[in-house]
Amino acid sequence: MVDDQSPDGTWAVADQLSSDFKDVHVIHRKPPRGRGLAGIEGFRWARDQGYDLTFEMDADFSHPPRFIPDLLEPFEKEPDLDLVIGSRYIPDGKIEGWPIWRHWNSAVANRMAKTVLRLSPKDCTSGYRCFSGRALKTLAWEKMIATGPVIVEEILYHFERANLKFTEVPITFVERTEGTSKVNIGVILRWIKELFRIKKNYR
Repeated sequence: MVDDQSPDGTWAVADQLSSDFKDVHVIHRKPPRGRGLAGIEGFRWARDQGYDLTFEMDADFSHPPRFIPDLLEPFEKEPDLDLVIGSRYIPDGKIEGWPIWRHWNSAVANRMAKTVLRLSPKDCTSGYRCFSGRALKTLAWEKMIATGPVIVEEILYHFERANLKFTEVPITFVERTEGTSKVNIGVILRWIKELFRIKKNYR
């Protein structure tokens, strides 16, 4: 886990888990904060540990752990695979518990990411993913510029330009039952701004 100075005390729970289980590691970041910056640091750490496979997922159970075997299975069948995306937008993929505006916002964001960055996955905004060790070593983490949630799309941008191989498997995204979503108009506008900043930066 990467602690980005979360104000809700998540870091304390993570530290306790880390002391109880030797395989749980917590990285405490210094400012500036940001979903993108935390993600980059976490992936670089996983790369440096030499892991064969690395999962990315939300810890609030909106990405149900029961789908982990589904994301692992394609790697067993295709040794040259580099990424498996847990997709809401392929057959049998679902979203549960969202109001209509969240469905609309997600669909527009997904289409915008595909168009602006010319991405090919069906679900470009999914954060439920499993990367091969080869992918983590190949991707240019030091060049990435996203500070917020748009890191999800920036990684795909680099991924496809490195000619790495991906596939998608269906998942059911479940809206959290505890806490509150960080999605608001400010987050959406910053996401759009950063999306176009990425496009401009890599021309």
